[in-house]
Order: sequence, then structure tokens, then C-alpha cells
Amino acid sequence: MVPRDTFALIVGSRASDLLRANSQYLKRLGPVPTPFGLSAPLYRSRIQEAHFLVLPRHGDPGEEVSAPWVNYRANIYALKEHGVWRILAWSGAAAVNLSLSVGEFVLPHDVVDDTRGRETSFFKGTDLGFMRHHPVFCDEMRAAAESALRMHGIPYQAQGTYVCTQGPRVETPAEVKRLRSWGGDLVGMTMAPEAFLARELEMCYVALCCVTDYAEGIKKREARAADPLGGVLEEAEKEALAQARGGLLTVASSLSRSVLDDRTCACARAMEPYRKAGRIGEDWHTWIGKP
Repeated sequence: MVPRDTFALIVGSRASDLLRANSQYLKRLGPVPTPFGLSAPLYRSRIQEAHFLVLPRHGDPGEEVSAPWVNYRANIYALKEHGVWRILAWSGAAAVNLSLSVGEFVLPHDVVDDTRGRETSFFKGTDLGFMRHHPVFCDEMRAAAESALRMHGIPYQAQGTYVCTQGPRVETPAEVKRLRSWGGDLVGMTMAPEAFLARELEMCYVALCCVTDYAEGIKKREARAADPLGGVLEEAEKEALAQARGGLLTVASSLSRSVLDDRTCACARAMEPYRKAGRIGEDWHTWIGKP
């Protein structure tokens, strides 16, 4: 019998280290077998009396894979298999919009998918999957996240467009110029297809971004090869970033306690047209297409 955990936190590599250092209880459940291969390992965590699942999207330290090779379908499938309905996804992102500062939190409201060749749907080989992604992120979870940020006095931007690029390389200055022309505020490599896959399985998904640096060409910075951040950050910015990461756990703890199982958002009914047409049943496992 798979334990029922309705809330999960998806983290990146640095946030995963932070979690290990601050969790009162962290039990490794391990990867989950799925039709798409093994997921990244799952953990059960307790922080500030809040209990939730944690999935480090890139894998365990020493076994991490870069954004283009993350098994996004396996990861989302594994969370659904464990009963997860709501996901808070942490994403470090570079600022394209000069009004954003390093260490600042952003609750993005929209996504541009500029990736190539990633498996983007659970419904491969079927006639399912034509659905709206407006809003892109769960309204109920965005409201709950804003409430948590305000309650704890954490400064944030309530909107922003996240452009997801292929990676693993960083974008060129000319590419960043293009992203700005698209209305991009942030650039990262992990939110697509992650957010869209969650919607396909009727899971609520909200992203919390932290500005980790500036996109190439936005600010002139001299590269320093010996610097692990490539010389893109000044010392004060590094300190601001280190302080900001602690806010992730505060927001995750608040969200896991405040969100309810009674969902009235569009995410919970994303597949309703197919259900009403008799094209799918209630068992979501039967919706899945080809690996």
C-alpha cells in the first residue's frame, strides 16, 4: 500500500542540501518505478511540525543530472502514485528583468517553453492532452503561497514570466535579448514540462522562484574561472541569496499545513471534458500513453 501524502516539495540541488541541513526528520524512500523509468528519489520530511514529501528533481548528490536529462514524467508520476495533489516547485532562475534583484522571490504567473526534444506529455500515442493552461499555475496555491510569504514578512514579486530554456549551457546575450522581447522576466531550465505534466494528472502546481543571478548581457560582469558561480555574483549578492534560500522551507511548511484536500481550482478538473465524453475513466493509470 502506497502511503498517502497530499503535498510535495520539488527542489533543486542546492535547495536539497538546505533541506538536509534543516529538516528535523528526513527519511529516504528512494526512487519509484514508473512506466517511464525510475523517478528521482523521494524523501519524507518534517520541518516546523509540517510533514510533506520532497523530490530533488536532479537526483541525489553525486548522482545528479542536468535539467535536459531530468526524467520529468517519472518524477510527476511518482508523486501522483504517492497520492500527491499539490506541488510547490522551487526553481532558481536568472533575472532577465533588471528590476529584479538577486535573492528576491518571484511567484511566476506564466511560462514560455523554449526547450527542445524533451518528452512533454503523458499521453504520447493517444488522442488526449488538448487542454488549456490558463492559468498556468494553480490559483488556489498561488494565493496560499502569497499569504505565507506575507505572513512571514518575505519580500516577493507577485508576477513574472519564466522562460524555460533547454540547457545545460547558459543562454548567450543575443538569446537573452530575444527572451526579453518575448516579455520574459526570468530564465531557467526546469519548469517545462514539469508544470504541464502536473496539470495532465490534475495536480495543483505552483512555482516559487528565487533570483540566483542575472542572465547573460543584463549586467556586465567579469568572469572568474575559479569562482563556482562563474563571477556573475558580487559578495553582497551571494549573501542575499544564501539568506533567501531559508525562506523556501518556511513557505513550504506553511503551505503544507494550510492547503486543503477540498479543491475547487481548474487543476482538479483538467481532464473533465474527456471524462464526460466517456473517453477516460476515474483511474488515472489508464490514461497514460506510450513511454
